[in-house]
Amino acid sequence: MRLRGILFVIIACSLASCQWGTSTEDKPEITTDTLQFVYKHIKQKEADRQLDISYPVFKNQNTLNDSLTGYLHGQKDHNLHASVLRQDSSLTIIEINEIFADSGKSGKTQATHFLNWNTKKSKPIKLNDILIDQYTDQLNKIAEAIFRKNENLSADAPLNGYSFKGGQFVLNDNFLITPIGLKFLYNNGEAKPESYGPVALFIPYSQILNLLRPNTVITQYHK
Repeated sequence: MRLRGILFVIIACSLASCQWGTSTEDKPEITTDTLQFVYKHIKQKEADRQLDISYPVFKNQNTLNDSLTGYLHGQKDHNLHASVLRQDSSLTIIEINEIFADSGKSGKTQATHFLNWNTKKSKPIKLNDILIDQYTDQLNKIAEAIFRKNENLSADAPLNGYSFKGGQFVLNDNFLITPIGLKFLYNNGEAKPESYGPVALFIPYSQILNLLRPNTVITQYHK
């Protein structure tokens, strides 16, 4: 059986409370007024590789569990670790770290992705859920100014040597909701050459107040 097939079967059975002996470890993480969950930790050997994953399983939250399981199953990598970063009455935020083989000196690399979840509506949060229509150009302009400041670049300096296609800055959609702003993350090779590692870009709510939709899950942070 291929490794991805094994991953799918193991996750599916874990969600159904299958017993995996010492390969499954439950760690309770219960917070008042938030979703209840336990962590599952699974190791499984396959040929010369070892599957190693850990992820939260939420109580009575089938849609969230299915969404997270679907993401994990969609990856070809064999080391995946998902953890809950933040919870409140409106949000559940999950960080997913992947470690996979590459052709670099170390033989492996890491990528991080975020799942921002609307707890009340039981669905993932996209940028267009919290930002007004046709926000893209304005947000990209603000983000580029922040990026250039972080890199000590003038407003018209060329972006030669960076990883943006055609030398044009583009903000990605790998973002994390925080109480003070949106944190965007470029994984290895997405903004700079891979040797530089990941690049974080933080946009405070104070700089995008005119782009924020009213009455969303982040309104609590910028009233």
